[in-house]
Amino acid sequence: MPFPPCESFGHCYAGKRITWPQLLGKPAAEAKATIERDLPNVTAVIVPEYYIHSDDFCCNRVFVFVKNNPQRTVSRVPVVG
Repeated sequence: MPFPPCESFGHCYAGKRITWPQLLGKPAAEAKATIERDLPNVTAVIVPEYYIHSDDFCCNRVFVFVKNNPQRTVSRVPVVG
């Protein structure tokens, strides 16, 4: 699964939204579009609910964890990192 190169710097997006609790239960495509509209320098990466990822913190990435259902709904609150 390709990801953008990781960018980590100071306090990511101080004063801007970095979590999206309102996206829980929403379709993956809607969540991705919302996140990338709110923070244009971020790539929202849709991954399965139990995807194992590295612990590196990236200011330009948000994992969108989705359930394995026909709607592919968001299963965890998306967070920058």
